[in-house]
Amino acid sequence: MLRKLIGACVGLAMMGMAGTASAVPILGLFTTGVDDTNALLAGGATDTHYAILETSTNAVVMTTFPASWILNDATSQWVWQFKDGTPIGSPGSHLVLTFETTFDLTGLDPSTASISGTWATDNTGLDKLINGVSTGQTSSGFTSFSMFNISSGFVGGVNTLRFVVDDFGLRAGFRVGSIAGTADSVSAIPEPSTLALFATGLALLAFLGWRRRRAVQVKAA
Repeated sequence: MLRKLIGACVGLAMMGMAGTASAVPILGLFTTGVDDTNALLAGGATDTHYAILETSTNAVVMTTFPASWILNDATSQWVWQFKDGTPIGSPGSHLVLTFETTFDLTGLDPSTASISGTWATDNTGLDKLINGVSTGQTSSGFTSFSMFNISSGFVGGVNTLRFVVDDFGLRAGFRVGSIAGTADSVSAIPEPSTLALFATGLALLAFLGWRRRRAVQVKAA
């Protein structure tokens, strides 16, 4: 009976010391056109959350865009390289820009991470990449949002999420309408009660060993 009790104490303690996991929001995910508090930026302001890889600059909140595009709202705005959405190159030529945002999974289990949201583009969204790996997810255009979901390809620490946009007209734009994610937070620090239970199990185990040795000594005498 005592042996079973010791086994139970040690087993429970080891389970507790292995840590507990729970899903928590992934921080550092932002829609386009907002600041660090998710408040809307002014037209023409720099969106520091989205870098443009091809130009080594950051996206800028657009001040004007065609009436056929989805209207800005209280949670996101259209952005591009320039505030008027002017593309570089001759009219009709293709301009591909890659918008990159980063987030940190330090302290979280990347194998449990997932991110979902919506995006829109003028003209088309060619791909979305997680840490440089294609997801094959595209955007249909600028009149409605396209949904995206990413559930693999995450790594520990800093991760990159890239949106590839192709424009071939007189105006261009990129927008993330919503974005959120979760991942399991694993704590390896045992609770005080777990440490006490583990210590109790070890003490009982030591006592049992001592009693068996004592019994052997008495019998030998």
